[in-house]
Amino acid sequence: MTKKRRRWHRIAIPFIILILLNIAVFVPHWLAEPDSSDPHYLSPTVAGETSAQKLAETLQGKGITVRRETKTSDALTAFWSMGGKATLFVPAPEHVNPTYLWMLRQSPAGSRIVMVEPGDAELAQAVPRAAAAQRRWATAVTSAGPECKLTTAKRAAVTRTRYTEWLSPEDELIGKYCFEQGLVSLSFNGIEFVLAGSDDPFRGDRLSENDNAQLATDLLSARPTLIWLDLHAAEPNPLTYSEQSPPPNGKPIPSLAPGREVERPDASPRPKQSTTFSPRPRQTADSTATMEAPSPFPNWLVPLFVMLALAALVLAIARGRRLGAPLTEPLPIEVKGAETAIGRSRLYRRAKARGAALDTLRLEARRRIGQTLGLPPQPDREVLLDALAAQLGRPREQLADILFGPSPENDAELESRTIELLQLVEHVTRNGREK
Repeated sequence: MTKKRRRWHRIAIPFIILILLNIAVFVPHWLAEPDSSDPHYLSPTVAGETSAQKLAETLQGKGITVRRETKTSDALTAFWSMGGKATLFVPAPEHVNPTYLWMLRQSPAGSRIVMVEPGDAELAQAVPRAAAAQRRWATAVTSAGPECKLTTAKRAAVTRTRYTEWLSPEDELIGKYCFEQGLVSLSFNGIEFVLAGSDDPFRGDRLSENDNAQLATDLLSARPTLIWLDLHAAEPNPLTYSEQSPPPNGKPIPSLAPGREVERPDASPRPKQSTTFSPRPRQTADSTATMEAPSPFPNWLVPLFVMLALAALVLAIARGRRLGAPLTEPLPIEVKGAETAIGRSRLYRRAKARGAALDTLRLEARRRIGQTLGLPPQPDREVLLDALAAQLGRPREQLADILFGPSPENDAELESRTIELLQLVEHVTRNGREK
């Protein structure tokens, strides 16, 4: 018998389909995600798909003074010189040096700092009690909530990262939550930190969607001057500070000149976790959503199980022989018996159904033997074996093994049992004809 070729494609095709589906989902999502290192990303002057040039023009039309800075040290100098009458916009907190992030909390009282989607690493330096509680796959369009006082926008695409607070009995923050905690305002040391959970409301290609433009304008026009930090790459560590030109509040301004190292005493360190301290949402009169603590499981765990289940389902469909029980239907044309037998045998062979093939031969053999012995159609097993044993004089157990034995385990056993069965039928029918 010829060696059967392995049907590897039955296993490979489902996985190929799954890989293509993942490529069709992840690649467009990856291409659609903005890159903060692009020169036009949320830039007030550089045009581009994710530029904020339109937003800057809108703010200037409302009488807001927009001042663009490309270094954090220059932005802090300008921001602190306003004495709390300015807004500092930080579109890419991940590029700001941790020392500068720590210095944000030393800003003048009354200042507003708007940060776009900061992570826990950035919040640990700038806002000691804030935490990123959850991050979605894509930005969701949500409602501001009836008690939101940060903006007049009703619905906006700002909910991708949700924020909460680290609370302690002795030192709690005053928080304002909007858009299902995709927009949070936290007051710390008299400074208002506004955390936006997505960059969609500030991007030029999304500015006209929903109330994104209204939300971005409200957040950045709360003070007459806007300091816009247009930063697209990580900055070196500030090594020194200068005491020659201190800001109005008397705090030193960092510089990049050689000298003594910057010290970072923290009057309000981020609290350590203990049995009496745990991350949980603050519920105030301004709260519009209830936030759960971050899940201990990674975000990719559920999608992984879903993809494995889909892969198992596709594999089961590919390997499935049939759906439902087989039905017997008359052929539309007359086919010779030999052709029918050959066609059926090939189907059995392709499906490796050795037992079904031998059962078909045994059924026909019992019919022919019963007809030769003068038994009724479809005779009982015991009656057939008794009559056949009496006719041939052979052991009853041997005949039962030939006509009703177990299914063959391999092709060689199927061939030997088939030959044995055909020899029995031929012997019985020949004796019947001789009589």
